[in-house]
Amino acid sequence: MTRPIPKDEVAVLQRTLRVGLVSALSPAAIETVGQLRVTATCKCGCATVWFGPDGDAASGIKAAEACVTWNGETIDVIVWAIEGQIVGLEVAGPGEPALPEPASVRRFEEYFQAPSV
Repeated sequence: MTRPIPKDEVAVLQRTLRVGLVSALSPAAIETVGQLRVTATCKCGCATVWFGPDGDAASGIKAAEACVTWNGETIDVIVWAIEGQIVGLEVAGPGEPALPEPASVRRFEEYFQAPSV
């Protein structure tokens, strides 16, 4: 199974990179997000997609991490990379989380701030 990445996945991927970048990616990787090809989807039914040559469950490092609230639960949105190239967009949490609206993707700090005294 391979398909072009649709605009809604591009938007979530770009937003997650913008708000939650945690490791270096090549400039080309960021500039060409819209040219990625989905090589696998998660078997559990969530919105996770993989772009790597090995399909699903690619190993790698977290390139970006953010979160969103879905059905009252905090869901992780993670961009995975290998050697500076994007290989996955993971939407992880209880149930089968759907692809979030891009504007709802936030930095962890916005969800988990200590109360001000």
